[in-house]
Amino acid sequence: MKKIIRLVTCVLMLFIHLLLNAQNDSKVITNPSVVRYIIGGYTKSNKIYLITNKDYNTLSIEDKGNIIKEIIKDFDGYDITVYSGGQQRELWLSENNKVAYLEHWNNDSLKIENYMPLELKRNGETKVFYYVGGSFNGSNGYSNGSLNLRVGSYLYKNFIDVSGTLNLGYNKAGGKSQFAGDIGMDSRGYLPFRIKNFNMAPYVGAGISYAFSPSSYFELRLLAGGCWFIGPGSMDIGLQYGLKSKISFTLGYTLHLNINKKIRK
Repeated sequence: MKKIIRLVTCVLMLFIHLLLNAQNDSKVITNPSVVRYIIGGYTKSNKIYLITNKDYNTLSIEDKGNIIKEIIKDFDGYDITVYSGGQQRELWLSENNKVAYLEHWNNDSLKIENYMPLELKRNGETKVFYYVGGSFNGSNGYSNGSLNLRVGSYLYKNFIDVSGTLNLGYNKAGGKSQFAGDIGMDSRGYLPFRIKNFNMAPYVGAGISYAFSPSSYFELRLLAGGCWFIGPGSMDIGLQYGLKSKISFTLGYTLHLNINKKIRK
């Protein structure tokens, strides 16, 4: 019997301890300008969830911010989600006792296109692109390198592109260097699969070029590689095989020109 009493006593003491801690962590707000609009709320995982009445929706962003500031005085750095009636939601951020209004939405009328899986877009607001990169290859006693420039556009369903190219560089053999240059046209087709967890697209292609230095000749080129879509363009890594220039490795970054100077929101 004594053991049972002790066990019950321990359980009661633990319950009282937890209750006191919960009370110590709670915050009571009595400011009339706040309780007029805020019905209640709770915190969890550095987030505050607030429930408001309908009058809250009549306030300006500035007035709402003043109310949120009063609430986050003891919760600096927390994110604040406001349930402002029905399926209306607002998201606020707090830092250094300041708050910032980030977004609002309605769960009943979400813009589904903003919540769909990520879709790769190579052309942005326009199909025109330009590329700046370099290439290098060499063997025992021989090497060449070049600056590669390319301007082009995407064609059929953005899976095929065509571009004009200009390569300027050098050839070095037997301790002597010569200027080298060529112009040409390339086309690449992007394969219809993606590498999982990476915004990458492999491609194959072909082109023809005319070398004007140090000697003159036409050359057929075969291309293979991949584009890693990051930022406003793509990092391009590939191999090029020319019937005369043989194999070279290319590395560059393609930027997408916005001719109409549109601002993407």
